[in-house]
Amino acid sequence: MGRPGNQMWTWTLCIILCGMCVGPTVAEPHYMVTIPAVLEAGAETKFCASLMEPNETLTMTVTLRSEEKNTTLHEKTSREEFRECIQFQVPLVENEEVTKFEVEVQGNKFYSKEVRKVLIKSYPPMYFIQTDKPLYLPGQTVHFRVFSMDTKFRPTNQL
Repeated sequence: MGRPGNQMWTWTLCIILCGMCVGPTVAEPHYMVTIPAVLEAGAETKFCASLMEPNETLTMTVTLRSEEKNTTLHEKTSREEFRECIQFQVPLVENEEVTKFEVEVQGNKFYSKEVRKVLIKSYPPMYFIQTDKPLYLPGQTVHFRVFSMDTKFRPTNQL
């Protein structure tokens, strides 16, 4: 538990797995994609994708689908195994919006498509008020300053 006044952020990780049970006769490729289940609107974030044991040339396409717009975040064609993390800009939303995170892997003999929901949330700025001393006597002038910061503790231009 953190100290009083410290806000602790909890993130749920959304994991997409495919082909984890391998039959005795046919070995199929496996893939895994991880992304936070809650994304901060307008921020840069990343997801990680892995392709294991491909038996043919496969194309992995990762797409973020909303009601207004579909954005292809990553597309890679490979016959070799790979593990990589891709950084992307989360779309801006007013309050919050549930979007679909879609992973499609296809080849000549293999096809898989998984869709998961992710929440894009807009966080309001935090305001800090600072005085020049901790206690004032009655009648004294209070000097203070107010500043706002985003969730990464960077100053924002908000009044």
